[in-house]
Amino acid sequence: MKFETLLIEKDGHTMTVTLNRPEKLNAVNDTMLSELTELCITLRDDTSTRFVIITGAGQAFSSGADLAGAVQGAEGGDAPPYETARRHQLRGHELMQRLERLEQVTIAAVNGLCLGAGFAIALACDFRVVAADSIFALPETHVGIFFTWGCSARLAKLIGPSRAKELIMTCDEVYPKEALIWGLANRGAATQDLLTTARSLANTIAKQGPLAVRMTKKIVDAASLQNVGDTWLCEPELVERMFLSDEPLEGFNAFLEKREPKFKDT
Repeated sequence: MKFETLLIEKDGHTMTVTLNRPEKLNAVNDTMLSELTELCITLRDDTSTRFVIITGAGQAFSSGADLAGAVQGAEGGDAPPYETARRHQLRGHELMQRLERLEQVTIAAVNGLCLGAGFAIALACDFRVVAADSIFALPETHVGIFFTWGCSARLAKLIGPSRAKELIMTCDEVYPKEALIWGLANRGAATQDLLTTARSLANTIAKQGPLAVRMTKKIVDAASLQNVGDTWLCEPELVERMFLSDEPLEGFNAFLEKREPKFKDT
């Protein structure tokens, strides 16, 4: 498989997927979103792959959504910004659902920055192994949007509602020690040993009964992901409403111009 924004490496029963836009800190653009979705569709019928490790090229797992591309698309496209945002939300929800529903065991090997959309991708994986240099953060509210793709609910189920609200509302950074204590991460690793640690986790699980592992994943997901998928029914409409206000474009432009946003009181 060849992609523009992904590197694929297969070693036995394990596939390593590297988000590959290092010059943009692996920011998620439309192409990466489409290619990750296409990969998930392909993996659905790939019985030779039992484990999928996702990591980032260079200095980051992913710096989040490509805001420069989002602003250009919103301001220069034929569709109004709220319609573009709504369609993007539907595509993001599709990726999250396809990634979560893979029968393969998925491991996010998080290196460097893991922000926004990158954080969402890591959340949709079964496990998160974090490097010593990893930094989790959700900058969405600072750019006039909320944590989307159904991931506010996913985060709340993983670390609890109060912690989730704190992370989303404050945009504070979370480092490996906190991530492990909060249950956001499963294992820590020295930066140079990140992939070795992720592969070791996969190899340990590979020694167990394949059918038992697959059934365990499905049973746990069936219990823990109830109602998370329902957010796709309303969240694209909520995002559309956000883009009928001035907040997202003011937030995006402030980020690109390296200044503080000037939001109006509502």
